[in-house]
Amino acid sequence: MSEAKVIFTFNGIELTVQCTPEDKIRDICQKLSLKVETNINSLIFLYGGEPINMDLRFKEQANLMDRDNNVMRVLVYIKDVDDFTCPHCGEKIKIKTEKIDEIISSNNNIKDNIDGIKFNIDNVIKISTMNMVNIQLKNISVILNNIIEDIKKNNDKLKNIVNENKVIKNEFLNKNVIQGILDIKLNEIDIFFLK
Repeated sequence: MSEAKVIFTFNGIELTVQCTPEDKIRDICQKLSLKVETNINSLIFLYGGEPINMDLRFKEQANLMDRDNNVMRVLVYIKDVDDFTCPHCGEKIKIKTEKIDEIISSNNNIKDNIDGIKFNIDNVIKISTMNMVNIQLKNISVILNNIIEDIKKNNDKLKNIVNENKVIKNEFLNKNVIQGILDIKLNEIDIFFLK
């Protein structure tokens, strides 16, 4: 049986998968996804500028020249998605940023109302002559300031949750690029010693 190979370009790195002309494209692409530790469903495969047909065999997908050479070149991209995806199982991790934005907006409205109350209390303190009323109003003002600080901290925590997940996603992408470079270098070393 004749040998064939598909050269994938992923994140600027060429990765080769050995196969036969009879192998299904889906199986060949699955081998690449295992190499780059990324779920196949989160990748886009382009051959000749068009999405690759996963149901065809190598010999059916390859154009005449590539079929004669038994080599296909395929571009691979990570799908841009709003959801976060587990790199190993491909399960979508739903982070409802709209809900977080709603909570932040609600907190900001509460903060604005408290600021209005504080302004009114400060005016009462300025014009009031009774010492006991001033002390109570100052205590209320301190409590309201503490509530405002708590709201700010909660807003920051909510924003950090979204940002941390974006960082995790970017770190995962960078890890795949580094791993791909290491795989290529190891292949080059193996080829050097086999000569």
